[in-house]
Amino acid sequence: MAFTFEGLNVYQRALKVAETVSGAAAAFGRGHYPLGDELRRGSYRVCQQIAEGTGRWPRAEQRGAFSGARGVVLELVPLLELARRASLLPVEMHESLKGELEALSKMLTGLIRGGEKKEEK
Repeated sequence: MAFTFEGLNVYQRALKVAETVSGAAAAFGRGHYPLGDELRRGSYRVCQQIAEGTGRWPRAEQRGAFSGARGVVLELVPLLELARRASLLPVEMHESLKGELEALSKMLTGLIRGGEKKEEK
């Protein structure tokens, strides 16, 4: 892995969430395109802000990027709920993604507060 952020557990999990969200949103259909697009863009933005945060210095700027990523994670929660209520996401997928978002939020809080373990090889 060439970049520091690629070794972060939080980044790897965010990528998996983005892949899952993107696949699910593709099936939403034209009438729900805005919701799917917002979910896709948000999930991509989380990955981008984690990557950006590792390149920021001083530490306050890193925390700002990680805090921004955490904010986007929280924005995704009501969007997932709207998709579930519109029967666009199966309940199981909604619960799984919501659990992943909760985990990401906690991991990002750890980064904001000062540290995160690298992914074990």
